[in-house]
Amino acid sequence: MKKIFPLLTLVLGLQAVQAQEFVDEDALFMKIVRQVNAQDFDIQSLEGFTKTAYINRENKTISIQTKPAETKVLTPAELYKKNKPHVYRFIRLFKNEGIDRLMVENVATAFPISEDGYFVMNYHMVELVNAGSGDPETAVKDKQYILADYDGNILAMDSIVSYNELADVAIVKANTKGKKIYAFPLGKDLETGDNVHVIAHPKAYLYNYSTGVVTRMTQHNNDIYSRKMEISADYAAGSSGGPIFDDAGNIVGIVSLTQSFYYNQKEQRSLQMVIKQSVPVSVIKAFIK
Repeated sequence: MKKIFPLLTLVLGLQAVQAQEFVDEDALFMKIVRQVNAQDFDIQSLEGFTKTAYINRENKTISIQTKPAETKVLTPAELYKKNKPHVYRFIRLFKNEGIDRLMVENVATAFPISEDGYFVMNYHMVELVNAGSGDPETAVKDKQYILADYDGNILAMDSIVSYNELADVAIVKANTKGKKIYAFPLGKDLETGDNVHVIAHPKAYLYNYSTGVVTRMTQHNNDIYSRKMEISADYAAGSSGGPIFDDAGNIVGIVSLTQSFYYNQKEQRSLQMVIKQSVPVSVIKAFIK
């Protein structure tokens, strides 16, 4: 037994090491590049999103079948492992002059709230395709957009179904081709001091996890679309639209923007504090019948 015990310890140690999964950003990126440049990739199937973006669907409420909230508290590691595969990248496809292939750019983050393909993202992202302009001539023609999950599964978006600029929230419908996808359950608004967890793609650093607490909840003039949830969890450009979870993995908000406070604000010298402003889940629920 004395000779076997160290071997058993070594095997268990190796299993623990093998359980750790490392994010390979280059591999995730190149998987998308290969797919969108394959001969059988139909880029025209993506045009519904840009061609119909001009239609004004501000504050529309939609019938969406969401999942009931979870109650089991997860460890941060469990939460990340469970939810990471289902956090999507909002990706721009375009062509550069003289290059005979589609270019791929990770722009932001998005997440599903129904198994039939309703996703939440920021209004300032659908603004890229002139959402709600009212003029079909404003349709973006030189760029297309897709959603992609951790495994590289690509979804086209059919349309923007609702949005509110003040809230910085938009709901889009993806084409799942009749297949059910994993959707995150919606939780409830948190209290100041409650824990939050963010999975997003800051500056295309894919599937970054950060955690913190709610630092403040605000609202102006009793307008639900003005509600904001300020948190201490870190994020940056590219995290826009990222899901914010409670300890059980329920959606409690969506990443929106940051505000930097400098000792000399005018000259932006001596950074003192960065406010992470997000949108609480009650605002997302305001779009759902």
